[in-house]
Amino acid sequence: CKVDSDEVQQWKETVKGPTRLRAVIGSERYSPELRTEAALAIVEMDRNDVDARSILSKAFDELERQDRAISETIVGGMIPRLQALLSTEPDPEAPGPDPVQVRAKDAAYMVIPYAPEGSRNELIRAVVGWYSADFEGRSLAGDYSAEQVTRALGAEAAGMLVDALHEKMPPQAMIKIAEIIGEDGDQQTKKRAGARLVKIEKEMEKPAFVKWLAVQIRASLKASGEKVEAARVSSLALYNRENYINQGALPAMQHLGEQPLVSSRLLAIADTKAGANDPKAWVERLNARRATALRALEGHVTRAQLNRLLSIALDSSNPVEVRDYAFDRVGDIRSSAAIPRLWPLVERQGCTASSCTASDKLAKRLRWRAGELILSLGGSSAIEPFSQRLPSSTGIQYEPEELEGYATRMSQMTPSPTSTVMALLNSPRWWNRVVALRYLERRGGEADVPAMQRLMSDDGAVTGQGWSELNPPVTKVGQVADAAIKSLRTREQGDKK
Repeated sequence: CKVDSDEVQQWKETVKGPTRLRAVIGSERYSPELRTEAALAIVEMDRNDVDARSILSKAFDELERQDRAISETIVGGMIPRLQALLSTEPDPEAPGPDPVQVRAKDAAYMVIPYAPEGSRNELIRAVVGWYSADFEGRSLAGDYSAEQVTRALGAEAAGMLVDALHEKMPPQAMIKIAEIIGEDGDQQTKKRAGARLVKIEKEMEKPAFVKWLAVQIRASLKASGEKVEAARVSSLALYNRENYINQGALPAMQHLGEQPLVSSRLLAIADTKAGANDPKAWVERLNARRATALRALEGHVTRAQLNRLLSIALDSSNPVEVRDYAFDRVGDIRSSAAIPRLWPLVERQGCTASSCTASDKLAKRLRWRAGELILSLGGSSAIEPFSQRLPSSTGIQYEPEELEGYATRMSQMTPSPTSTVMALLNSPRWWNRVVALRYLERRGGEADVPAMQRLMSDDGAVTGQGWSELNPPVTKVGQVADAAIKSLRTREQGDKK
């Protein structure tokens, strides 16, 4: 029987309608225009009892096997309507994306393989553009997430997401877009996205951005019935600006940190010190930003940046958190050229039996940090000078965790430095003997046990916070030797099983 447009529209509401619409799409009896209308009717059906995307997919799979040309014709005819549906601006009052738009997005993505070669980019732009208009609200909508779509469509789709980046978007959305571009974009797209993020971060620092935040905060306070006080609004605006930077722009940059413009900007932020007369609140915000920038540089630092990072790490006027992350980035570079500037920290006395002030504790902490870094960067050739440079003043204290850290670094060296470490068993300094025992506990074998057993009668006292908290408490090197031998043998037995 003859089918017309009115019937196609009516079938969107009937029980057997979806099956009939699919039949129209696949039948040569009907005009391409009516078959196109039937395909769009499936997209527009507002029903929970059928899977519209599955019906449409099966219809085009069947059609593809029969006649590739007609499938291209039908999809080509669908494009204007799909574009119109997807170009509608999001409703800020709506609880979520328009269901019709979600179905249109899924359908547009699904039919891309069936589209005429010259029209595929139109569909890609329509789909990615729909996500970009409200990435936070739309990225997970429907059967295909923005991440799935972009990964499937490749560099071209990733490139379209660059234009979705802007300073007023939710921080997590910014990070996700940067992640997708970093993983799926081509080099030109990544370069463009990196430049875009640097520009966004700088825009966030301007008064205009803080003013925009203040407007949002004022409106939110009014809507909740709270009193709107200028000082509170100003304070919240500055606080939120830092959140946008530290929880949005800078973490987003990490995904594009291999771009020279991005890494240079991150390092510039990390190297920005507060002025002597700056307010305390600003200094705290700036230092948090510096630490975040250094975190974002992970995996993206180069040998050319080593001295600058070392200067940040070694600057005693910098807060500990900033210095810690700078040390991390120095370690990332894996260059032994850093070692000469680290030795002075290793030689710091730290805590002793007679003094353990806050300054002493910081010196101990930095010694530990620099010591592990030197061993990591220098390898086995650093072990002997390291053992000689550790401070040996009267009453010097070493925590068990510090010595464990040195032993762990040595145990990670390749090739194994066992012959070098064995010499430390004869060191006159108790801490070197403990490090050697802890190393052998991890990397030694049964053949090394006799040398370790000779230290079981070692009455050298261990001093430092933490030894008495061990189970059982440790007061002498001999106890460390006994525990290390037992642990070594337990490990060896486990390896044999």
